Amino acid sequence: MDESLAAKVQWLVDRAEISDLLYIFAHSLDSKDAAAYARNYTEDGVLELPDPTTGGYVTVTRDRMKDFVEKGLAESYEATHHMSTNHQITVSGDTASSRSYLQAVHVRESPFDHWDAGGWYDCSYRRTPDGWKFTRVRLTTVWMAGQPDS
Repeated sequence: MDESLAAKVQWLVDRAEISDLLYIFAHSLDSKDAAAYARNYTEDGVLELPDPTTGGYVTVTRDRMKDFVEKGLAESYEATHHMSTNHQITVSGDTASSRSYLQAVHVRESPFDHWDAGGWYDCSYRRTPDGWKFTRVRLTTVWMAGQPDS
């Protein structure tokens, strides 16, 4: 395989693996597997979520993610449904970045009692011996329906 073709194949493989990571990220939230969710990140990885009280962001480090996901989603909702689409991925050697669209449904005690959000994730990645991992995930919320805290 010539060098140009090998580089193109590697680019396709990297993009597929990163896209799979975005799907695994959503699946681990919806299956309430907080440990699997945290494993998607590098040791120094962070999650940044909008803070409606300050207009800034709340940063969750990997060592706090399992607890954060268990208390924030797994214990608070009967179910969640995260959809990840429109993966725009840029690979540069052993690092990468992406923007992916998000729609999330958070079901309380009944399928008729939920709040929803849409927006995107801006992510940074690093290639590790265990594959691609998130170094940073930042959620930007574009719209919401319902009340998150009712």
